[in-house]
Amino acid sequence: MEPKSSLKLGELTTNQRGGKVFPASAQAWQFQEWTRILWHPSPYGSEEARRISLCLEPNEAAVADLKALEEDVKRQLTRRSLDDAKIFGRHLAASDVEARFVSCLKTSARGNSFIKLKVDLSRVNFWDAEQQPLEEPGNLAGRECKLRAELKQVWLMSGQCGLLVEVTDLMLKEELPRQCPF
Repeated sequence: MEPKSSLKLGELTTNQRGGKVFPASAQAWQFQEWTRILWHPSPYGSEEARRISLCLEPNEAAVADLKALEEDVKRQLTRRSLDDAKIFGRHLAASDVEARFVSCLKTSARGNSFIKLKVDLSRVNFWDAEQQPLEEPGNLAGRECKLRAELKQVWLMSGQCGLLVEVTDLMLKEELPRQCPF
């Protein structure tokens, strides 16, 4: 028996740039454990960019959650593709959807695993470990965090597709002072 879907996808829409998206029901996802931010996020393409990628050290619970969510999304996309060829331009089997799917679970060129999520700097809320608002988070590299994110949509573009997970709240442990390596 197929598991009941935990993420409800809306109707396919097309944005101004031609990208197709399935909006998702606003479902929250949280890291319950402290996890390390691998490096300070930087904007792609423009220093003024407000949407950045946040890369995190994976933990077992988060990886299991993401794998289950992404498997569910792939099943839903396969089902919808078999019902409507316009979604991908043709009917796709599960293996075809799998080949096009871009996961939030990544592996670096050096073989290190990490989780890649999106952050909109104009909307994210930063908190300290005592649950007080932070105006300026400072350097995020190497800091431990807990986060709350929204499973916003499934995007389809340029023959690829994936789940957009956007961080809405980021709780940070205090930044440790830099130490001289000598």
